[in-house]
Amino acid sequence: MSTYQCATCRREVVYDGPLPVRYPFCSSRCQFVDLGKWLREQYTIERDLTPEEAGELLRLRPEAEEPQRR
Repeated sequence: MSTYQCATCRREVVYDGPLPVRYPFCSSRCQFVDLGKWLREQYTIERDLTPEEAGELLRLRPEAEEPQRR
């Protein structure tokens, strides 16, 4: 069993296996609270990302689940 702390509410999340789809949040509510802070510009990035940093962020994203074909 592993744990992480929700980036919004700081609740401890316990999981087994790969990181949950909602990581680093505990719920969709916390995801939307975080998104709202970005949209209201409460969060900012102080400088432009280099291409290497942007590529690293893309590599860290959890893979989206493939839709099942019938």
